[in-house]
Amino acid sequence: MKKYRLWALAVCALSLTALPSCKSDLLDLKPLDHYGTNNYWNNLAQVEANYQALNGILRNNYSVFRVFGELRAGTMKFTVSATGESQSSVEVKQSVLDADRPGISNWGGLYGDLLHINLFIKKVETQCPFLTDAERKTYLGKAYGIRAYIYFVLYKSYGGVVLETEPRVAEEAITDPTSYHKARSSAEETLDFIKKDVEKSSELLATSPWKSIKTEWSRAATELLKAEVYLWSAKVTTGNHTATGEADLRKAKTALEGIVGSQAFDLEDKFAANFDAKKKNGKEIILNLYFDRQEATNDYGHYMYQNRLFVGSARDKNGVLFPGDTLKAMSTGILYNEYKPSFVASFDEDDTRRSATFFEFTVGTPGNLLPGSVFLKYQGQLYSDNAHIYDSNVILYRYADVLLLLAEVKNALGEDPSAELNLIRKRAFGTKFAGHEFVSGDFAANELAILKERDHEFAGEYKRWYDLLRLQDASKQPLVFSAAAAYSDDHLTGTAPTPILKTTERQKLLWPVDRTVLNNDPLIKQTEGY
Repeated sequence: MKKYRLWALAVCALSLTALPSCKSDLLDLKPLDHYGTNNYWNNLAQVEANYQALNGILRNNYSVFRVFGELRAGTMKFTVSATGESQSSVEVKQSVLDADRPGISNWGGLYGDLLHINLFIKKVETQCPFLTDAERKTYLGKAYGIRAYIYFVLYKSYGGVVLETEPRVAEEAITDPTSYHKARSSAEETLDFIKKDVEKSSELLATSPWKSIKTEWSRAATELLKAEVYLWSAKVTTGNHTATGEADLRKAKTALEGIVGSQAFDLEDKFAANFDAKKKNGKEIILNLYFDRQEATNDYGHYMYQNRLFVGSARDKNGVLFPGDTLKAMSTGILYNEYKPSFVASFDEDDTRRSATFFEFTVGTPGNLLPGSVFLKYQGQLYSDNAHIYDSNVILYRYADVLLLLAEVKNALGEDPSAELNLIRKRAFGTKFAGHEFVSGDFAANELAILKERDHEFAGEYKRWYDLLRLQDASKQPLVFSAAAAYSDDHLTGTAPTPILKTTERQKLLWPVDRTVLNNDPLIKQTEGY
């Protein structure tokens, strides 16, 4: 991962260009080690450093992707943890959102990153004569893919957004900041732009190898994103974009079948192998974000118990005290984010994903035990010097997603999704698969089954909120309005689940724009309904 150490150089060079410039001939006299937009792009090493910075953008925003894709999905506690910690992001987890409580501000900070991507695309398209045709296509194909991914996150979150493709701030003298004001495009215009970007990425990477470095954008990542974009377009109505139906479903199916047919990826034999911090980048991984003790670590200590609250208090399900620091947290954790007991209990006891996803414990006294859990997927590892380091890679795409999205596409086309669902279940249940086979039903029953399978397969992988908006009931309403897709709240033990959103809260399918953005740019209009 030596290339990641070039991020600092690239980001430094890019950030210098955001400063106002001075029209002075003296600026023509530059030291040899000065880098700006006009004298940086001189060799392959500089282009590669900037490309690695684009991969760094994905890693730097994993917590933003988590807020948008996971926290509102109805699976997490919003009162206190089993061991007594107040839970974080409570208003987001309860979808208490408006301009003053936006949940996330300034579009998640993603427009600063889009500036870097736009600059890279422009420079590689118009400069860099030292690049071969193949090198140029590869760099641009990956950059267009990353830009499409970030705009797609924004689209799924806000609908129509500001479409910015020129790196103006990086290249122009800023004399009038108001000249950068720009209105949001419509939902249809935004989705069309994303489709063009992902199609361009697909075309440019068409001859690239399917197997590549799994911590970098790739041909497979583009094809999986392409499938997501067209599946979303086919099923989800947003603003002035009306769900398109069969034509886009078939485009999604073609992209997914291309990944399957490449034979470059396969399910791991054991589900837990995907999250082993000692054995990263296995055969199932398509794209993950690299974390390492010597570079950057993740924040999943906020999903780990505190030793002082766990040791001496936590018990197993039979009420027997655990003898000590069971997970070797080494006093690094604080349980700000805990999953609901009802969600954990929804995993079948025979499902190996349950123990790979959660470490379960109880608190209280025998006869009056309350359940608790620690989320395990990104908990890192214990090193020989007794340091617990949160260095698990965070997964954006893996092959299981290809199979379950293909099952969803087939269901929407009236085809049988059993083959793909049963591949997932067979891995999950192993020798106990018999009796857990999926049997196809009608459209609505299959949609709910696909959601539940995705719940158990991708818990904590930033997908469920989007799944709730895309998967549908018999009347083609999103399952976010369905009690059957919900899990009962942790503080209401024994009560029936209620829908995550009421039908009167339809505006909350999207996120509000925060008041600071609205005040700073009068051309930006609030998301409809807020």
